Amino acid sequence: MRFDELPRDWAQRPITDPEVFEGVVDLIVTEQSRSEGATYLLLCHPNLHLLQPICLPDEPRRVDVGEVLDGVRLLLTEVSRHDVHDVVMVIARPGHVTPTPRDRDLRAAFEGACRAAGFTLHAVAIAAFDDVAVLPPEGECAAA
Repeated sequence: MRFDELPRDWAQRPITDPEVFEGVVDLIVTEQSRSEGATYLLLCHPNLHLLQPICLPDEPRRVDVGEVLDGVRLLLTEVSRHDVHDVVMVIARPGHVTPTPRDRDLRAAFEGACRAAGFTLHAVAIAAFDDVAVLPPEGECAAA
């Protein structure tokens, strides 16, 4: 789903609602992030409505998984001080939405960082140039 196909009531729905999830990600993730690479943390209210998107750019080069994880841990630690404990993550990158080994490594790193910080990771998506797709946990292929 593209952002311009979102139903009018999308903001009143949980971000993980399969009928709006990919469109909301498409709305938030910029073209620049998709061409240069970035990690988005979409902070959520307990009812999973979007609270605040945060972008960690990969520029000026493709950042390795360890560096991304350091930034994610730092942000989760800070945000948890404000009683936020629900998050969705997005991997923005060039190419197609077909998962890569780096995508799977990032998902595993996100899961570990969230567990350690007391967060619930509700979904992970890949946002590429012309598409958005859910990145399910290893061994799963269901949507958000």
